[in-house]
Amino acid sequence: MASPQLYLRLLGPFEARLRDGRPVVFELKRARLLLAWLALRPGQRGSREEIAALLWSERSEEQAHQSLRQTLAVIRRTLDDHTGEILRVDREKVAFAADAVQSDVAFLLRLGVDSAAEDLGRAVAEYGGEFLEAMSLRDPVAEEWVHGRRAELRGIATKRFEWLLGAYARAGRHGDAEPVASRLIAIDPLAEEGHRALMRAYLAADNRAMALRQYQRCRDILARDLGVEPAPETKALMRMASAPAQNEPRNFPTMLQDQFLGRTDRTHNLPRQMTSLVGRDSETSEVLARLRRYRLVTLTGPGGAGKTRIAMEVGFRLIGAYVDGVWLVELASIADPLLIGEALCSALGVPVAGDRPALESAIAYLHQKQALVIFDNCEHLVTASARLAEALLRTCPSVSILVTSRESLSVAGESLYRVPSLTFPTDTEVMTPSAAIAYSAVELFVNRAAAVIEDFALDEVTAPAVASICKQVDGIPLAIELAVGRLRMMRPEWLAANLSESFLTLRGGARSALPHHQTLRTMLDWSYNLLSPQEQVLLRRLSVFAGGCTLASATQVAGGDPTPEHAVFDLLSSLVEKSLLTADLSEAEPRYRLLETTRRYAMDKQRELGEPGRQRQLAEHLIRRLIEAGESWPTMPTVTWLVRYEPELDNLRASLEWAFGSDGNAVLGVELASHSIRLWDELSLFRERGRWSETAMLHQDENTPPVVAARLCLARTSNSAHGDHSGFSFADQAVQLFRSAGRPLDLGEALARAGAALLTVETIGKSIPYLRDALTVLEPLGPTKPLANCLRSRGVAAYLGGDFATARTLIGRSMAVCRSVGDSHGAASAQIALAELDFGAGDVENAIDDIRRLLDGRDHNRRQATLALGNLAAYLLAAGSVEQAREAAYESLREARALGWPAAIVRAGEDMALVVALSGDPELAARLHGFVSAFYAKGTASRELTEQITNRRLTAELSRRLSPDRLDKLMEEGAGWSEQQAAEAASAAGQVRRPAPADNLADLRNAFES
Repeated sequence: MASPQLYLRLLGPFEARLRDGRPVVFELKRARLLLAWLALRPGQRGSREEIAALLWSERSEEQAHQSLRQTLAVIRRTLDDHTGEILRVDREKVAFAADAVQSDVAFLLRLGVDSAAEDLGRAVAEYGGEFLEAMSLRDPVAEEWVHGRRAELRGIATKRFEWLLGAYARAGRHGDAEPVASRLIAIDPLAEEGHRALMRAYLAADNRAMALRQYQRCRDILARDLGVEPAPETKALMRMASAPAQNEPRNFPTMLQDQFLGRTDRTHNLPRQMTSLVGRDSETSEVLARLRRYRLVTLTGPGGAGKTRIAMEVGFRLIGAYVDGVWLVELASIADPLLIGEALCSALGVPVAGDRPALESAIAYLHQKQALVIFDNCEHLVTASARLAEALLRTCPSVSILVTSRESLSVAGESLYRVPSLTFPTDTEVMTPSAAIAYSAVELFVNRAAAVIEDFALDEVTAPAVASICKQVDGIPLAIELAVGRLRMMRPEWLAANLSESFLTLRGGARSALPHHQTLRTMLDWSYNLLSPQEQVLLRRLSVFAGGCTLASATQVAGGDPTPEHAVFDLLSSLVEKSLLTADLSEAEPRYRLLETTRRYAMDKQRELGEPGRQRQLAEHLIRRLIEAGESWPTMPTVTWLVRYEPELDNLRASLEWAFGSDGNAVLGVELASHSIRLWDELSLFRERGRWSETAMLHQDENTPPVVAARLCLARTSNSAHGDHSGFSFADQAVQLFRSAGRPLDLGEALARAGAALLTVETIGKSIPYLRDALTVLEPLGPTKPLANCLRSRGVAAYLGGDFATARTLIGRSMAVCRSVGDSHGAASAQIALAELDFGAGDVENAIDDIRRLLDGRDHNRRQATLALGNLAAYLLAAGSVEQAREAAYESLREARALGWPAAIVRAGEDMALVVALSGDPELAARLHGFVSAFYAKGTASRELTEQITNRRLTAELSRRLSPDRLDKLMEEGAGWSEQQAAEAASAAGQVRRPAPADNLADLRNAFES
């Protein structure tokens, strides 16, 4: 193999040097981290999605990718100044050229316990310290990754030190061992092998006093930090140091080698794994790091989460790190707790002597051994497993234990690590292949699918389907592997659409799999049957919570005979401990959630037992909860409000489905839907708001309270869709109903929404009276969110009328009210309106800066991001930045489609039409123009000033490029397009990237700051 073109020193401060030794300086911290990440990756390659998510996790996807592009450009420019192409970049991946880059970490990892002492000595000599020493980052994900690698590599490096010390001891080179041992202790004071090596060196030099002092230091450190005694081997050296000089054996070095450093021929009994471990790098690294710090590590988590697979991976990585081996004890098939000792002896190959208990035989064997024992599937034998672990920890000081169980052993010194599900996308409707593969659940699905289906790959059709499958099964690896087996009979999109009907009986795993891993149902039966009767009852009742619950809501909805309310907390805690319930403790009020797989199983069990569900209790609870939400919304800070009420979203959806279903209660559904408007609006969920308000209206009758009817009318309107005439009649009805009910705040909001619906250049005269009346009602009530919205609409009215100074004053007042009540979303809308004022006044650069600041922040919701991106596309077009406008329009269109927002789809489509016209495709632009014109001809929406400017320019451009007859024909064709046809055509155009002119490259690099 040719020598590498670039050498990276990653252990210690980052250094890069060329083949001839010349240094290469990378000024950007993230550039150094990117190179380090790539050097550690298998095959030294990775996806752009992974890198962007690692280095810029707190930025939007677009910002992260822009920063990545800039950083890659800097790296390539730096490398190209010194050498040929080392870094290879395409649209999806980043990679080092084959054999072009080497690192000190790679050399360290290649070494094994049997490596030559010279190689181990070189690795130790070149160990410069902590991974990327002194490097810190503000990004939490990147910082966490660096810390994880530091812990992992520190453990790996110390093992190499210990192996070298072992080689020196076997060769009797105790003098050579002394500086190595001193460095090892400096790195890890708990490394007992370092203390022993120093003691051997001192004994070989006949310095008994120093050997005893080193023993005392070792003993004190172990007692202080771990609460344990030194190992028998260390104590034996202490006794040698304490013995009279005349009793010292002459063959001292040989005795040390024979007595303390012997090994067994067998190193492990781990079964060979037939598939690769996918998407578990960070989890494996975390377990390795914990085993370095703790002697007992327990992997917990729901069935099928991959606990055993991670434990096997950890075991294989540690073969050689434990002198006396890594041993797997499988407990799933053992029903009698008394047989655990026999299982351990069987795994170790230790005979049980006579009438001696098996546990005693195992302890006698392991007493002076340095080994890792893995106990797999302990949940049904928790008590017996805990006793066994305690006995081993107490009597075998050099033995470490790794456990997999759905609940902890609750043993002193136990380190618990909950194995998470693989990551999966929550929004699967608009999912590109490159975005989907960034999730570890999708990566696993594709990896396994490629093995059973020839030429399987993600594309625009399969990506959303695979993402949906992974979401439906909670990213549980076992469920994903079982689902892949169905691909032999059906395509992914069909499986995704029908999975909910059959996923508990998914079958397709290996025939050798454990019986309780053959299907999801048998896996969950295994866990369910281990519960007490009261736990089973609560689990079944909790299945009503699609979005999780608090202690209070669980008590109100799921409590009652035979589960008394006072017992709910203890039962919840027990279900969490058994990995059937997850607890989110990140908020002030803990929230408990069933995985979707477990929830559906519990619902099925409830039906099997003929028990009534708790849907009615949940609907009544949510009505009380959303009444409280509606009363607090006008003056509560948006962030606080969303933290408090957004977690109920999935419960709301499930309750509405039940209420309007065949077994539900439509009266409750109508009232619940009427209280849901605030949640839909704040989360930009327009389609759901429309669906449930329409459904509720169809179920109204003469007994429906007027205020409920008024709220449903209000849900058919918008506080910011200016000129959307379709909402006016509903707003006007709400005005009459709220006026008769004597509800001034609601009346003011309804008046403002009626005015907003009429707010176009043509109908501004009809709009202003409503807005004026709204202000008259709202201003005496003090600062509220409806007042801020009304002031903003009054500002837009002034802007449409050409009075920019008044518009700026009114929008400024709106911003002030938003800030006074903490309305971050309202402030974002005001910021968008101010950018429109700048653009209308001809200050295009300031308008662009305003929108970029908004998008860089966190105060906007998805609706506002969609609107802002559409406006940004128009501003960039006006500034002549066509390719940047293409990106903004594409992102706006993608978000608008995800939200189901027709007007925003049309606006983004018009921006894209101008982009493609300027880029040389006037025929596609003409078709899009026809579609857009047909939409506006319906009269349900109108173009504001920004859209008018884009439209005039598009019309002129098409008239210049096409003949009148051809233009008319193409526009007529586009007018017949469906929304989906137009959106797909515009999206395809948005994915085309054209190189920027050479004289604009510098401007484009600096367009978005990293």
